[in-house]
Amino acid sequence: MPAPHPETGVFERHAFHGRRWEGQPSDVAACGTEVAMAVPSEMDWRTAPTCMRCNEFLKNRRTAP
Repeated sequence: MPAPHPETGVFERHAFHGRRWEGQPSDVAACGTEVAMAVPSEMDWRTAPTCMRCNEFLKNRRTAP
């Protein structure tokens, strides 16, 4: 989900634990960064780069048996 970085305000596509956004104002991404949650626009989805720390976390996690 595209979310603004708390220090720079630049949008990145972060991964989050759980199945879907529950409407909370902020959440901790898989990379450990706490970000403000907002409803992203279609342009945010298309232009925001992937958070590489979230990507690495997802690639390296163990899958269910």
